[in-house]
Amino acid sequence: MRKTYFISVVFLVLLVFSGCGFMYADSAPEREGVIDMSEVEREEDYQWRMPEFEAQNQYGELVTNKDTEGEKTLVKTIFTRCPTVCTTMTPNMVQIQEAMLREEIDGINIVSFTVDPEFDTPERLEEYAHSYGADLGNWTFLTGYEESFLTDELAPALFTVFQPVDNDILHPTRFYLFNEDGDIIRMYEGDESFNLDSVISDLKSLKN
Repeated sequence: MRKTYFISVVFLVLLVFSGCGFMYADSAPEREGVIDMSEVEREEDYQWRMPEFEAQNQYGELVTNKDTEGEKTLVKTIFTRCPTVCTTMTPNMVQIQEAMLREEIDGINIVSFTVDPEFDTPERLEEYAHSYGADLGNWTFLTGYEESFLTDELAPALFTVFQPVDNDILHPTRFYLFNEDGDIIRMYEGDESFNLDSVISDLKSLKN
């Protein structure tokens, strides 16, 4: 039921497909690549919330949604074979991570969910992380779940879709900031519209 409802609604608001990412209509206010989701109404409890999950990180260790509780979590979707927008989004997230360190913005962890869990083993994710210079001290790459988790849990939570197309997988090009209670409070543009200064300024305002 959840999957059917979700897919029908998302395809109604889906606007443009581009590479392995896409854009969709928003009802939340946006400024310079920052979308405030803190006051968005949730028609269903699972929308804009961290779903329950059990996964493996880049070291093969068990990670669950419980590990994200109590601190803010910045989430993005990736896959290591991504031929298009991931090559822009991942470096942009690295810029955020480095800027948070410089600006002493703590209490925010980064989590990347692969949308290709069958291929993306922990070893491949670790290699991918190192290839982009990600600091794995507060950045976790996740795999080890079934495809059904992506379609039935993560996609409805992010109000998006994951769709294989040729040698690509359509997935969102935004970064999602969850608060300590697991609610999405911000979305940040992650590709061509990415604005590092706006993101860092917003993260600072949430810290204060």
